[in-house]
Amino acid sequence: MTTIDDLHQKYAPTMRFSLSERFFPMSLDDFLAYSALYIKGQNTPLVPKGKISLDDLTVRYNSREVFVRSVEAGPMNGANVAKEWGVAAIRLVYEYARNPVAVWSEEMARSAYDWFSEKTKPATRLFWWNGLLLPKAYTDRLNNMREDLPRFKLSQVVRNAAIENYDASQGSERNYTYYYRTMQQGDYMDLQYWFFYGYNDWAGGYDGFNDHEGDWEGFHVFFKLDAAKRPIEPPAYVCYLGHHSRMTKPWDHPDVQKEGTHPIIYVGAGSHASYPQPRQYPLMALYNLIDYATGEASKLDHTEWRNRIHLDTTPWLLTYLGSWGTRYWLSLEWARLFLGILAAPLLAKEVDLPGVSAPRGPKFSDEGGERATWSNPVEFAGLT
Repeated sequence: MTTIDDLHQKYAPTMRFSLSERFFPMSLDDFLAYSALYIKGQNTPLVPKGKISLDDLTVRYNSREVFVRSVEAGPMNGANVAKEWGVAAIRLVYEYARNPVAVWSEEMARSAYDWFSEKTKPATRLFWWNGLLLPKAYTDRLNNMREDLPRFKLSQVVRNAAIENYDASQGSERNYTYYYRTMQQGDYMDLQYWFFYGYNDWAGGYDGFNDHEGDWEGFHVFFKLDAAKRPIEPPAYVCYLGHHSRMTKPWDHPDVQKEGTHPIIYVGAGSHASYPQPRQYPLMALYNLIDYATGEASKLDHTEWRNRIHLDTTPWLLTYLGSWGTRYWLSLEWARLFLGILAAPLLAKEVDLPGVSAPRGPKFSDEGGERATWSNPVEFAGLT
């Protein structure tokens, strides 16, 4: 009988990276070795650098307002980040915070995504930036405008510190690590791979949209189940994840490259989104927002994974609600004054600064609930 251990090793992916990529899938232990633990509103850490353990995060620190900070340089609060962006970016955040419910429509999606089709329509609903950018893209298309998109960057000093800390943590050989789990849902068994990167430098390194510490990315392999609820091989589908959206392909689709039973993932430079083919992916051509998943540089072979960690055996997964990197909160009153807007009623006093606030983990979303990729992967992948 095929076991979970058999499956996750048999289908472990090979990854191809683009030129200039500086961050690779790593272990949380390595990340914590150069990180400190903070709580919102305090500039002194709860746990100093290098002293955090996964047991600490399991037992003692389960607040949504705590975060692991992996750099000592750079801003500690949202206002110090945002004031470097300029008026256009802060206005985007302010308007989004005043109308926090993302309004998706086919008309808006067609304005933003040149690759929109009936087949890709569900995936366009999932991008994390929709609430920020869809209204702007729609208006810009309507007015035939081509103004540049503000980038939600962190300072270069933060990126440099993240690179230095990651490189120092790896020694002479990179400690390549993936996390995995399986779950049965309906007629499928979902084998999930999760990859943690120390930093997302999509904006600062590759003119993408945003930067943030800590980066959880994923890849799913779906097996049909037989009458006895056993997985049928080969798999039925694979699902490539990126920017909270996805790209689902049948296992035998010509776009899905494999080395034997091992699918090949082409990783977006800086963003670490997963793709099936080596090329540039124009996410929003209107703003020249591109993922460079060209795969011409280094290769992480499926034999090179040094750690393969079963997520269902990690207690921190269920209890740690904080962020894997610095989380920034922005006062909306500060933003209103910065923009010179007359007093107006606000639904909230502050907002998690989008794009630069670190993610909470493979299970929990930014809002603190369970990710759809975690709790309802079959629907998320479009297999229902």
